[in-house]
Amino acid sequence: MEEPYQRLQFARENAGYENATDAARAFAWNENTYRSHENGERGLRPAVAERYAKAFCVSAAWLLTGEGDGEARPEPKNVVRLVGRIGAGAVIDADFEQEPAEGFAEIEIPYPVPDGAVAFEIVGDSMWPRYDPGDIVICWKVAQTRSEADGWEAAVRLTDGRRYLKTIRRVGKDRFDLVSHNASPIHNIQIEWACKVFGNIRAGEWNLLEKAPRSVRQGLR
Repeated sequence: MEEPYQRLQFARENAGYENATDAARAFAWNENTYRSHENGERGLRPAVAERYAKAFCVSAAWLLTGEGDGEARPEPKNVVRLVGRIGAGAVIDADFEQEPAEGFAEIEIPYPVPDGAVAFEIVGDSMWPRYDPGDIVICWKVAQTRSEADGWEAAVRLTDGRRYLKTIRRVGKDRFDLVSHNASPIHNIQIEWACKVFGNIRAGEWNLLEKAPRSVRQGLR
């Protein structure tokens, strides 16, 4: 299939439309115009190719040039910002409250999460068996009061600026212990902010997006 009109015909047939008339009627196109594109009487402009590509689930670039495999890439779903990594001692390595100039990376995960949720990647095996390397931890719901966070597993910021993924245990008025797997507890500290763990995604079940719509805009403030 060397010519665009040949690829257009192939795409139409592959999409399940027996002939040009069926396709034109299905999408409310001018039948004569569409037929002239498919039989090669008229060339395909990029805007027209985009319209046909969307209808037949192929890429416009493939229709026009033959480059690629002819399959349109679906828009990513369930996109969340990857704002930091969690390593030894359950330490969070990023100043994730401030979005960098280049923006945060984004990942696609298997299920939807609430607006404002953010993701952290587990690195190393210091949090095994709770988490494996490459797992993703999703955090959402900021504590409105310090006491509300009692018992939460959460991303935590202390008053001195340190950040952890820990389980919070209240031990006194505005005083807390922080505990986690394979790390010594941090005793009798004050917390400034906490965001509860919403869920986790196992390694291999999420995809890093190089270019994705910024569908999650609300940061952790």
